[in-house]
Amino acid sequence: MKTYQTFHLAKDRNVFIAVGKTSPWNTENPEKVPDVSYGQTITEIVALKRADQVRFVTPDDTNGTIEQQGHKWRIIDEDEARVADCRWVYVQAWLRYDEFPICTYRQTGVYAGTTLADGLPINKQVVKPDEVKDMGFLLAVTNQSPLQREVTHRESIEYILEL
Repeated sequence: MKTYQTFHLAKDRNVFIAVGKTSPWNTENPEKVPDVSYGQTITEIVALKRADQVRFVTPDDTNGTIEQQGHKWRIIDEDEARVADCRWVYVQAWLRYDEFPICTYRQTGVYAGTTLADGLPINKQVVKPDEVKDMGFLLAVTNQSPLQREVTHRESIEYILEL
């Protein structure tokens, strides 16, 4: 079942990374980052960016090129993923200064199965919440200290999801 879910996600062309939570976490201690269990939702969504990469990965501390949470991961093709009974997917998106709103944010997350509002191009890369008909399924949330986007920078947001 997990392999089926992994393959379904890797083939979904409607995977987005959401950016939100523009206000401080709380007034008494504005930058104390809450545990991830603090509401599995993203609040104050600024915009969503269509994932640039949704790929199968496998742990590989020797040859892996993606580093996350103290481990290295290697991108694998569909055939290897099937043989290995792969259950991990790498999701990555670039937030470019010229296409994504400049803001300070404290949350990111991955949505799959997102449906855009009627009349929008089906391959639109950046959408605001009012351009989304159905957010789909929230698969992961990260709470963090505030990150200020700069007009001359781009950021890469990446997740490795285990299904």
